[in-house]
Amino acid sequence: MSKLIPLLLVSCTSPTAEELLDTAPSDGLNDRAIPEGDTGEAPTDSEPNPEPEPNAQDSARIHYAAFPDTINCGESAMGHVIVENTGTATWTRDSEYKLGALNDHDPFFDSEDVRVWLQEGESVAPGERYSFEIELLGPDSLGTKRTDWQMVHEGVRWFGEVVEADIVSTCEDRDTGGNGIYPLALPDMSDVVREMAEAYPEEFAENCAKEDGNFDWLELLVAKLRETDERWGFNWKRGVEGDASHDVVDYHFGPGVREGSTDVYIIDVIVDSCGENPRPGWGDQTQATADAGTVGKWTGRGLF
Repeated sequence: MSKLIPLLLVSCTSPTAEELLDTAPSDGLNDRAIPEGDTGEAPTDSEPNPEPEPNAQDSARIHYAAFPDTINCGESAMGHVIVENTGTATWTRDSEYKLGALNDHDPFFDSEDVRVWLQEGESVAPGERYSFEIELLGPDSLGTKRTDWQMVHEGVRWFGEVVEADIVSTCEDRDTGGNGIYPLALPDMSDVVREMAEAYPEEFAENCAKEDGNFDWLELLVAKLRETDERWGFNWKRGVEGDASHDVVDYHFGPGVREGSTDVYIIDVIVDSCGENPRPGWGDQTQATADAGTVGKWTGRGLF
């Protein structure tokens, strides 16, 4: 089933671009379509999007958008976005008006050119609308990921409203290695813990929760771990949501959505955390917490 922005009836057959242009409502977006207004200068070499600046020539409004709720690993799906030209310039392929993935990256778009082009010979005059079809591909990692898009006048500026949607990536009964076996094995990342403790000694020393410590070092560690595997995250201590461990990381070993899952390895990464001699460690507390009936839950703490 697809999520429609705004609400429309969903048929079993994907609509054509012409049907979407004829039937899509004329206004209204749900809360995943963020109006940005007209924007200003944009980088040309895959740099982050700039702050918006008003521009009369390049302006756009999201008229309609639809994305799937879920995509299975390795499978393809289609997203539809209809954009209205509210500026004064006519969009053409030769003048390089495109729909672009924000920050030149999208987890569901398997192409080095993260752009959707106008068709050859087509143009979009001021006041007209154009239907972009986005070919999506399910990534080989589980969880909810965001796809977001905006018009770009290549080499000149990003502009107009941003459309975004959260899509759940599922892999049914297979893991990211494709062998179909759960639970996944726990990766040994003890060397990374030691390296991060040595690289950030002050942050490491300030991690004790009893002494009003912060999460600075643990956030640095989790970010480093997630460079190799996005299954790494934080731990809701004893499963109490809102009470995150200061010295523990979680690894999600099962299928499905990660946030709130108890399918986790629970790893203590600081020995004697609030004692006289805190030091990096790698202690698997999964069985101990299960025996105590206090199994933790995976969380991204709103960071991912």
